[in-house]
Amino acid sequence: MRIRRICAAVVATAAAFALTACSSAAAPSESASPSQGAAAAADLTLTTVDGERTLDAVPERVVVLDYASLDTLNAVGKSDVVVGTATKSLPESLKSYADVENVGTLKEPDFEAIAGLDPDLIIISARLAEQAPQLEEIAPTVNLSSDSKNWLESVNERAVDLAALFGEEAAAQERVDEITAAADELRGKAGEAGKTMFVMSSGGKLSTYGPGGRYGFVFDDLGFVSADEAATADEARHGKEISFEYIGDKNPAQLLVIDRDAAIGSEGQAAEQVLDNTIVNATDAAKNDRITYLDAASWYLVGGGLDTTKSMIDELSAAIGG
Repeated sequence: MRIRRICAAVVATAAAFALTACSSAAAPSESASPSQGAAAAADLTLTTVDGERTLDAVPERVVVLDYASLDTLNAVGKSDVVVGTATKSLPESLKSYADVENVGTLKEPDFEAIAGLDPDLIIISARLAEQAPQLEEIAPTVNLSSDSKNWLESVNERAVDLAALFGEEAAAQERVDEITAAADELRGKAGEAGKTMFVMSSGGKLSTYGPGGRYGFVFDDLGFVSADEAATADEARHGKEISFEYIGDKNPAQLLVIDRDAAIGSEGQAAEQVLDNTIVNATDAAKNDRITYLDAASWYLVGGGLDTTKSMIDELSAAIGG
């Protein structure tokens, strides 16, 4: 973890002043406010999708259009800095933010509403990457999406970085250690689960994700054996559209399923109904009761926050009887 304390940034013009500032940051006086103490412990550099970004000060007003980051801030007790988010699609785990200012959706920000909040920082995910330049005109904007090809490490790094920004690095690291331990335990037995297919149901259509794709970390990071190695670079984000016959042909020992319609509150046939047919029911996964319907909101909307990552790993562990 990088150590870039505020006192180090203060060293500029007068050596005596710099020494005084650093001494004050290292040992705050009894009269120092809680916010000053947090600032002294803050690391102002974040590792983002676009490289390192160093802020000028600890943000006090943050707009969060990335539910993974919102989940992390919530986990380390920094909900008070959040002044705006996409409130209309909040998953149940983040419903406590329903009363903050609504600033659009995870794909379509309300620029006027965001500007009106006068934020110090805007956090986005890959869904808003193209709008980043416009958001940057309002306030420093960082894309804290995890890296699908190095998922678990990047999730942990993003979480610790974000928490450290508010002096909560230790709290985040404790949670990361729990995630790492759970992942290690899962990895040790995931291969024994047999050929696994990861499927998303949306509007009655099915897509699958293999290694290297959006949910490739299930295989790449966590050790599951893929029943379908066919995901290409072009299909990595949105998956490979498949049919029931395709599932029957691959005959997975285990099916992991996300119901996208359930995640976004869209009406339609539930994934469990879509997959309830003679072809799928003839697979080893169905015959051995190894079809697992994952928490759709956690996987599709949030995935990557401190709380959610642990719950996702726990779901996978439960799927194989761990």
